[in-house]
Amino acid sequence: MNFFADTPRLELFRLAGIPIKIDITFILVPIFLFDVLQQSPNTFAILTAGIFLSVLLHEIGHATLARLFRVPVGEILVGGFYGYARMLRAAPSAFASIVILFAGPLTNGLIFLLCWYVLGWPEVGWTGRFGPIDPLPAIAGSPWGIYAIFTLARINLAMLVFNLLPAFPLDGGRIYRDMLGAIIPRPTAVRAIAILGVVIGLWSAYVGFRGSIVLLLIGAQIAIMNWAIFKQPAEAEDR
Repeated sequence: MNFFADTPRLELFRLAGIPIKIDITFILVPIFLFDVLQQSPNTFAILTAGIFLSVLLHEIGHATLARLFRVPVGEILVGGFYGYARMLRAAPSAFASIVILFAGPLTNGLIFLLCWYVLGWPEVGWTGRFGPIDPLPAIAGSPWGIYAIFTLARINLAMLVFNLLPAFPLDGGRIYRDMLGAIIPRPTAVRAIAILGVVIGLWSAYVGFRGSIVLLLIGAQIAIMNWAIFKQPAEAEDR
């Protein structure tokens, strides 16, 4: 099963011979940021570009490690709050597959740390509240610049955590599939992750229903995909 349908897409450029493409679903990003556009066009532009780069660098992380393991990459696609690095053949081992998959979330973690550094390493309390922000002088006089960096930090932290959840087609779903597949039959491992994915998708949709249309749509899609995989485990073998 190809989780990423043949949506209209445009090749932007090539990086180390890999086509970098954007698909029409990326329009969801500026729609989601419409309120920011009304307040500050500059911040809107920074966030739109920052989200694009966050997704792109996530996929470049996958592609870089794939090439280290001699797995060719056919293309990188950036869509609306998702990305896809198309591998032209399977990783040579379960270990290589796990390393390649983990590289994407790790990249988002590094972007989060970079943003947090720019913000002056604000403390995070046990309740989730952030301490005083003491940003670098370059943005200290720009409230909207601070807001943009802070928002990108939160987005990349969310990408790190969310992508490591045990659900298809997230990286975590395939990581845990490969780990479980080393000790139990692979179809059983796929089904186990898929049923967790249904629960995670429904939970995400419920949380999104209470305040985030993007999370609602993503959660619903994850639940539907994982239910289909639970019924037909072979569908989780793509990528």
